[in-house]
Amino acid sequence: MFTGKTLVDGAWVIRKDCFSRSQTLGATCQNSFSKKVTLVVHGELAGNVKDMDRLLSRKLLAVLDSRKSGRHIHVVDAAGYSDLLSGAPARCRDLKMQGDQVTVMPEVGDGFLGGPFDRLLLRTRQIGRFEADVLGRGTPRHEKLLSRLIEQVTGRASLDVRAPARRGPHFDLGWISERTAYGAWVAAPQEVVDEETNRLTEVVQYVSRSVRSVPRNGQVQPVVVLADSANLSSGLKEEAKSLGVLVGNLRDVPH
Repeated sequence: MFTGKTLVDGAWVIRKDCFSRSQTLGATCQNSFSKKVTLVVHGELAGNVKDMDRLLSRKLLAVLDSRKSGRHIHVVDAAGYSDLLSGAPARCRDLKMQGDQVTVMPEVGDGFLGGPFDRLLLRTRQIGRFEADVLGRGTPRHEKLLSRLIEQVTGRASLDVRAPARRGPHFDLGWISERTAYGAWVAAPQEVVDEETNRLTEVVQYVSRSVRSVPRNGQVQPVVVLADSANLSSGLKEEAKSLGVLVGNLRDVPH
């Protein structure tokens, strides 16, 4: 069920066409609220929805009542619906009554973090020349360093690892710690000693450009993760800091 027209990857789509797109993918759609409804798409409404004599706001109030009675109904926002249409997972949104309003609660990492981390999807993701040549994606040394990062984040820190948002920067691994969303680019360039610093500077600048224009909620921190043997000059650290990027060896990764 839809609250109204929905923004699908930046373009407004009216409810009738949302029905058509969803039904093509096997969904059953309806306008009126009933016990058959399992998913509500929160489309045109903004963060707060006042309980006036309108069908749109009553839908979200009905969802709240259903959840309170023990029957969970999923709610996704426009970005989540766009992800579902593309076959990607979408986060179920929390709802909260604030006075006479229903609030769709934002989450740390919105627009930056995606669904659960999937190693297979990462391996099959299309990579560009820069990612292959400079980051080293697709090479055994990159795979090994990424495996160690996953072990460190999930093992010692016991954090859930996440994939990047579908339309966000394509980092390797994400997680949330202390209300900050981290996105880590594992950098394992070919070991050419006299070019190492220049290559790592390229990586930092690339990461900074990737996150600069991304709309997001809460604190987001891009991280460049290097092998413990990698050389980190003071100049590289200073440039990374000025660009808002953390760069460090694996042992120094924040979590």
